[in-house]
Parts: sequence; structure tokens; C-alpha cells
Amino acid sequence: MTTRNPSGNLPPLAGVCTLEEAQRPGLPVEECVRRLKRFHYTLKRLHQVFNNRISSEPVYELKMAFSLHSHYCAEHVAALRKRIGEMREPPLGLETLPDKHLEVFFDEILAAPTTGELLLGVYEVALPALRDALRQHLADTNPLADHPSVRLIRFALLEINEMIALGQASNDSLLDTDQRAETEGWLDLLNNCLSNAGGLDGTAEPAQQSVGRQHSAKPYQYDSAPRRDA
Repeated sequence: MTTRNPSGNLPPLAGVCTLEEAQRPGLPVEECVRRLKRFHYTLKRLHQVFNNRISSEPVYELKMAFSLHSHYCAEHVAALRKRIGEMREPPLGLETLPDKHLEVFFDEILAAPTTGELLLGVYEVALPALRDALRQHLADTNPLADHPSVRLIRFALLEINEMIALGQASNDSLLDTDQRAETEGWLDLLNNCLSNAGGLDGTAEPAQQSVGRQHSAKPYQYDSAPRRDA
């Protein structure tokens, strides 16, 4: 029995990418790690936000969504930590704040006084910014040399897109035009924080917007009182 000569016909590199894609410039290891650390911080803070609102959120469907999305974030935090550990020797520096403006950004969302503001901050600002940053990483990195990160990010994007879709559907159902209009100033603050941080991934030129804490001006107080809708 003979086999056909496969040369020239089979996908190269186990189908990871083409030879041309494998030869394109990618990201230096230092830059790749720097971005991954920002993604790690983002998902860690989102996990905190979701966890801290489960008990006090009266709408049962949102309780379930926050629980699931908290779990998603925790899994992706663990995956990012593992990947960063593959690229760097300890200490990994994952407890170091990547940018003070990102801290204000997530502090504001954590302290959002209403469910509507929380939903807008998470699902229309934070998660879309993370999605866009992850997509940019895929576009910038070498798909062969950084294939472990590529796999991790592709999986994360599946669930982040799912989270955004559910959140935006919830916003459309729960928030009217007037409620959205009332949050415009606060949403501008969130976007200014991202601009001052050079974007969520820190690849843009940092802006110099005036940023003052609103909801997070006072220390955050966890609301432990369990609530259910009638």
C-alpha cells in the first residue's frame, strides 16, 4: 500500500497559522506580559464586582447572571496567571496596580449605587473595552510564538462576548432613555479613566482628562443584606 505525497498540500504548522503569518513580527515577551497583566487585573476586578453584588441584587435573573459571570472571570484570571508564570520567573508582580486610572475605573463600577449604573458600567464600558483589547492582542502578537496566549484569549473572547450579549439585553429590558441619560456624566468619567490609562491595554497615548471620583469618593461598603424581588 502506498500513500500520496503530502508535500505542498497539507496545512503547515499543525494548522496553527500559515507560514506567512508565522514570519510576521509579533510582540516582545515584555510587552506581551505587560498586556496580559492588565487583562488579569481587569478580570480580577470584574470578579470582585460580580461577587459583591450577588447578595444585594434583588432581581433573580441578574443574581444568576452575576454568579455565572463571576465564575467565568475567576477561571480566566487563573488561566492568565498560569500563562504569565510560564513567561516570567516569580515574583510575577500580579498584585502590582498596573495603572492608577484603572483602579479608579473599577472602584467606580464597584461602588455604583444602582443596578442600572452597574449594568452600564460593566456591560457597556468595561467588558467591551476588554473584548477590544483582547482582539488587538490577537492582531498584534505572533500566532505561532505566542500560541498559548492566543488559545487562552480565543476562549476568553467566547465567554466575554456571551457576557456582553446578556448584559446588553438586560440593559435594553431594564433601562429607558431617561435612565441612560442620567448616567451620561458618570459614563464619561469611566471613559476618561480608560483614556488616561492609555486604553485598557495601555497601548494608546495616555490622555490628560480631568478625573474626579464620584461614587467611589467614599470608601466602598459591602452590602451583605440578601434581597429578592417580589
